Amino acid sequence: MCLVKSLIVAVFVLVTALSSARADFLTGRDLNLYCTSGSPQDDAICIVYITGAVDAFTTAELIAEKTAGMKPGLCIPESIQPDNFKEIIINWMKRPETNPDFAATLIILGAVDDAFGCAKN
Repeated sequence: MCLVKSLIVAVFVLVTALSSARADFLTGRDLNLYCTSGSPQDDAICIVYITGAVDAFTTAELIAEKTAGMKPGLCIPESIQPDNFKEIIINWMKRPETNPDFAATLIILGAVDDAFGCAKN
């Protein structure tokens, strides 16, 4: 009987983990709710999501630079802080041409590229 309980618990944990794995794919609408709710917990989600996306973009660029000699597309100043990114993203999402149903990472990339694209600097 103990084995059956353990198996049930293991299946429950697996199903829960698989269903929550989709939770990290946010739309711009979702990200905007987190970034503007005023809740400290939501603000933390907003900041972590944005900085995680920016870190992924810059890491991909670094790999492309080291392996293929590509020049970076983003020239982000070292002085930029997470709250600066949040403000840039929120302002980008207010633009009428920004589709809030797009993936949040695409919106973040568009906003960061607009603000810190190397071609503009």
